[in-house]
Amino acid sequence: MTVYIPPDWQDTINCHAARRHNKHRFDDNHRVLVPDYWKKGLTGEVAFALHYGLAPDLEDRPAGDGGVDFQIGDMAIDVKTTNNIDIGLLVPVIMNSREEVRRQDTYLVLAHYRSADTVTLVGWIRDADARTFRSDVVIGRGPLNHIVPLSRLSPLDLLHARMQEAKRSIVV
Repeated sequence: MTVYIPPDWQDTINCHAARRHNKHRFDDNHRVLVPDYWKKGLTGEVAFALHYGLAPDLEDRPAGDGGVDFQIGDMAIDVKTTNNIDIGLLVPVIMNSREEVRRQDTYLVLAHYRSADTVTLVGWIRDADARTFRSDVVIGRGPLNHIVPLSRLSPLDLLHARMQEAKRSIVV
């Protein structure tokens, strides 16, 4: 499902993404894996928000967002954006078992960054399910990632139904 990003949102993305990048560029754990990663990641999040009528999180979070881009009741969603979907969805290996347990029910959404104004939302998988796939080093993509083939991602209409259920649980 392709989402077009209006010019005013592109300006907002550029401003917020540059500010986030500048705050973290000297951090010890800051790894730049692809050019403009900060802009591409936020563009994927905004595309998801625009498509599903959610508010994107534009807050500065010096310690990061904890792998949660959207929270709908108990439902946590993390949008993973890439400009190269041929590899599949890459999910960094977590060496901390407590962190892995915390993230296990997070829904991971793959977004394909095509340009500053075009993102395709590809599919989703639960974090715990993603971690059952083999892990390997993918050159230029960080140290070690679980590699989820595109064919193993679930359709977005199923995620949307779960989002609607989560919204209803908040109201009840």
